[in-house]
Amino acid sequence: MTDPIRVPPPLEALVRAVGGGAGDEDREQRASTFARGLALGALVGAAIAGSTIWQRRIAKARDADVTSAEGTSLHGDSGPT
Repeated sequence: MTDPIRVPPPLEALVRAVGGGAGDEDREQRASTFARGLALGALVGAAIAGSTIWQRRIAKARDADVTSAEGTSLHGDSGPT
């Protein structure tokens, strides 16, 4: 097994200062907040993607209806031959 990578103490102190508290309770709170944010972001992203897919599908169906309507006369004929 390989030895874990050691982080230099000044860098570790900087990461701890930026990251917030060093206690277990603080870490659990931050992890919980991160998980909630991640889940919310995933749901919003899925909603946006689904909406985009739906809009494209509707537009494609609308374009197909217009194209088929242009090729047919009022009497059901397929136009000039």
